[in-house]
Amino acid sequence: MVVGTVQGIHTEFPDSNRTVSLFMINSRHPLNVKPSGNSWLMRDIDPKILPRHKQMGDLAVFPDELLMDILSFVDDEKSLQNLSYTSRIMYAFLYDEEVWRKLYTKRIVESGSGGQDIQWRGSWRCTMLHIDNNHQANLQIPDNLLCSDILYRPYQCSNVDYDKVFHKIAQEEEKYYFTSLENPSNVLDKLPRGRIPRVPEQCMTLEKFNTQWHDKPFILTNGNKERWPRWDLAALLSRFPNVRFRQEAVQWPLSLYAQYLNNNKDESPLYLFDCSSVAMKTLREEYKPPQVFREDLFKVFSGGDDQAVVDGQSAVNCRPDHAWLIVGPKRSGSTFHKDPNYTSAWNTALTGRKLWIMLPPDITPPGVGTDDEESEVTSPVGIAEWVISGFFNDCLKIDQCQIAITFPGECMYVPSGWWHSVINLDDSVALTQNFVPLPKLANALNFFKNRREQISGFRPKEVKEAMDSLINSTTTENENIEKLKEYSEKFNSLELRNQNEDCGEILCSELPPMPIYELFIELLESNGRGEELEQAKLQLARMERKVQGPGKSEVWEKLQQEKSSGFSFGFDDESDEE
Repeated sequence: MVVGTVQGIHTEFPDSNRTVSLFMINSRHPLNVKPSGNSWLMRDIDPKILPRHKQMGDLAVFPDELLMDILSFVDDEKSLQNLSYTSRIMYAFLYDEEVWRKLYTKRIVESGSGGQDIQWRGSWRCTMLHIDNNHQANLQIPDNLLCSDILYRPYQCSNVDYDKVFHKIAQEEEKYYFTSLENPSNVLDKLPRGRIPRVPEQCMTLEKFNTQWHDKPFILTNGNKERWPRWDLAALLSRFPNVRFRQEAVQWPLSLYAQYLNNNKDESPLYLFDCSSVAMKTLREEYKPPQVFREDLFKVFSGGDDQAVVDGQSAVNCRPDHAWLIVGPKRSGSTFHKDPNYTSAWNTALTGRKLWIMLPPDITPPGVGTDDEESEVTSPVGIAEWVISGFFNDCLKIDQCQIAITFPGECMYVPSGWWHSVINLDDSVALTQNFVPLPKLANALNFFKNRREQISGFRPKEVKEAMDSLINSTTTENENIEKLKEYSEKFNSLELRNQNEDCGEILCSELPPMPIYELFIELLESNGRGEELEQAKLQLARMERKVQGPGKSEVWEKLQQEKSSGFSFGFDDESDEE
């Protein structure tokens, strides 16, 4: 790869005669580091310049990737600074932002602080060394003396211009967006295959959602400008400048994060993803989810719609975090993932455009690795490198791939189990919530029962209190209640009984699998959801039967026994096939 050339990436959308060209301009590295391929163009180096191995000393024996790993173990910024001053080559290695970001993150994690006591200076290196950006040395490396993808690629990724890369997609999506605004009562679903349809909020009834739309992505539109709060970053700053929000591993005041958002050099910028700040507790009262998404069976974990409240608290309050404020700079986003606990989600863009790439549950995205149970999901590269490496184009070649851009005021629906990745094309503010609609109840039950090790978000202490409350308030004796009692007694002997961490962050050896499946069933029963629960159990039995093959699952056998005793689900065992 030669620095400064323009790459054209051509790809075809499914069922479309249009060929889309995505262009990237590879800008020159500020220190003149070149991609590894340029080493093949190596010419004689000016004899006045020391060769690389003499500039690096004994460190020259290490491959670039290993050397960067070694440098990440140095936990003193002064030592790193001194090492960077030994030669041009070492200065280039320690110009890399990720080294300094890791040092900062490691320090605040070890100290237990939120890491807010800093002055942001435009880069992690300048921030850690307390120097201004314009005071950095500009040590140009001559010719092709340093050709390293490890050093060049992060800089390249931090300078990707998504407006150029996705310009044709953005043009088409903008056309669909304005068409939906001009015809606010029309469903915009006559689109080329691979595009996500737009549906007006007033046209999406609960019945239509439950029967036709629950299993596929769509964008909910609304022509009413007052439908969603008008929160841009400036408005949030005016209200909560000193409130600490969660940004991945750090918790910065919003004023500090705003400085970072406006001026950073990160390949994958910090993403504000907050659910529990003082501000979020206030903001949550200032909007209402779309009506079609308000039927949420996970509400039983926080008492349900009709649960009695005592001393301002529900008797049951163990629901995982489910409502977030999201703020991110241009180029930020999320790599491919599925939402936790097999929940569905809605995501509303308040400011900025978001590009969505989505795939059905059974199709693993290109460039993503996972085991058969999807207990381990790895995305070895960041978003920008994923695009640059051609994986985005590979996605578009998959017939079931769905893409779209949401504009301010539009709400994306993400069905449970769907893979999705999001790229912010602009500085953005958004709201999102996870929920379980009625058609997805069986999927949630299946996840809780058969993937217990992957359950996340539940806090053991809260779950134990919910179990005790349920046990004390019921006279029912069944297998589920027995399991809840057994776990409650076992929990009392655990060393972490006074802790309240996310169960997904606790080692399996320290916390046995929690009976969330049994708790969910009993809470649904106690909240008057027995009829829906029985139908979901039927679907669950069919899912298990399909996985297990011709043999009968345990649940299926129990349901058949109930059927033979007079209870009927209205289907025939032999003929009803999915």
